[in-house]
Amino acid sequence: MAASLQCQECKQGFEAKRSDAKWCPTCRVEVHRKYIREYEHGRRKDCCPKCSAPKGKRAHFCRACNNKQQPWRKVGRDNANWKGGWTKANGYVYIRVSPEPDGPSGPYKAEHRLIWEKHHGPLPKGWVVHHLNGIRDDNRLENLAGMPRKRHNLKLVVAPYEQRIRELEAQLQGLK
Repeated sequence: MAASLQCQECKQGFEAKRSDAKWCPTCRVEVHRKYIREYEHGRRKDCCPKCSAPKGKRAHFCRACNNKQQPWRKVGRDNANWKGGWTKANGYVYIRVSPEPDGPSGPYKAEHRLIWEKHHGPLPKGWVVHHLNGIRDDNRLENLAGMPRKRHNLKLVVAPYEQRIRELEAQLQGLK
């Protein structure tokens, strides 16, 4: 159903499929070109009005100022997905640490490394913390062993414990 309308640019009548059309087909192309040209030639401001940092051509503010404008945006403890500052990845537990007490939280660090360093001091360069029982989220101090990365091989690490495992299995058989 076509509608008879008057073009807002050239004031001539035209037939349109939509009743909300503003321009005839010829003027619509010209108006669009003019609009694009204004953006391309910098006639509109490309600086944030708050901090005068660069912003997108059609944005009102730069990204940083726009994020501050959003009161519903919650980060850290205010976020509904906050888990107390810990997360799990590849079986390991990671804790969010703060560089200074009561300061802003910093990056995530592996819990087993933090526990080892708390009791034994900083880990030397090239060393890793090994979980003796192989369970990556079992971060008890007696389950952690610091060793050079070169020695961190399953065959080398398990060999000393194989005899102890055999002894414990024999004790279990004796209890039955």
